[in-house]
Amino acid sequence: MKKVFYTIILSCFALMSTAQFTIISEVNAPDEGESWEMSNLTNNMGIAYNLDDKTMIGVYKNGDDYDVFARHTMRFGFVCVEAPTTDMMDNMDIGFGSNINIYKNLFVTPMYLMPFKEDSTGVREGSFKLGVSYKI
Repeated sequence: MKKVFYTIILSCFALMSTAQFTIISEVNAPDEGESWEMSNLTNNMGIAYNLDDKTMIGVYKNGDDYDVFARHTMRFGFVCVEAPTTDMMDNMDIGFGSNINIYKNLFVTPMYLMPFKEDSTGVREGSFKLGVSYKI
């Protein structure tokens, strides 16, 4: 049993040493009549793990809850899937986005997300999101 435990720990350290992490944040526009504050940038922050050059999985704080996401980069941008940790299959969003390199490892990430399922009225209205990410 000790050998299995040590093997798992060693493989986790090997995985972490070759990994590239990304800090992400979603920019939220202030409500009408309010000014821009730092909280508009820090309310929805998270961390992602790059499995390889094209695939990223992560988690970020969305208000009081946490959402998980996965992105796969293609030649023209990335395809993404986002879902909250509760009622994941009912609230899943799919979309498309792009990473625009601003400076070295700092990126602006515009993306369009659409619900995977229709709501109770039969509408699937998408939303545009703007994010900032920094590759560590």
